[in-house]
Amino acid sequence: MKLIWRGFRDLFDQLLSFAFYSMLWWLCAILIVPGPPATVALFSMCDPRRKVSQPDFSDAVQVFKESFRRSWGIAIFSVPFLLILLWNLLFFSGTSQALVALVPLWIIMLVILYILMFYAFSVAATMESRTRNAFRGAMYVLVSRPFLSLGLSIFLMILGSVFAVMVLPMILFGPALLAAIVNRFVLMGLNVPIIDPDAPTDERQYERERGINPDRGFISRLRGGNNAKRKR
Repeated sequence: MKLIWRGFRDLFDQLLSFAFYSMLWWLCAILIVPGPPATVALFSMCDPRRKVSQPDFSDAVQVFKESFRRSWGIAIFSVPFLLILLWNLLFFSGTSQALVALVPLWIIMLVILYILMFYAFSVAATMESRTRNAFRGAMYVLVSRPFLSLGLSIFLMILGSVFAVMVLPMILFGPALLAAIVNRFVLMGLNVPIIDPDAPTDERQYERERGINPDRGFISRLRGGNNAKRKR
């Protein structure tokens, strides 16, 4: 849950840039051919390590150009299988055919492959890995944290369903938010350190732990501002 909240915080901290890249991603996805490289570029721009130094649009263009081949490799080895599993579920669910017994297995496979695909795109973007290494890194994160990955996959499916009803948030923030959350999980799974520019300094952390100069809450700050105005 902590990593999910950090993904939401990444969205709030970079709201305009995330909205910009989300809309660009939708445009590329509609055109299909530039969809996979745009996905790698989106994950790259939503890398939390970039918060220290905001990337330019030229950086996204460069990632897009360099990732065309590897991104399509990831898409080819994941998207068709996802579509087949989804079609099987929709076709055989609720029927009396013998293959209906495989529905639970297909659901599990769909959940696993769904998050594995996003992990692979994230590894390709954040670690600049090619197709094979991207799937290796994605599989490592999945196997090392299976229950966390399954929970994340289900959460992203639910989040996507909610955003699908709320059309505007889906268009403006959906893709970037998903990329930000998945990046957090992947970098944590690969033990990659992330520098938080908003984190307190060592001196401030020392003061907090010992109750020196405690942080004022929102209400106290508001009261302080009102008192200052009255004195004037």
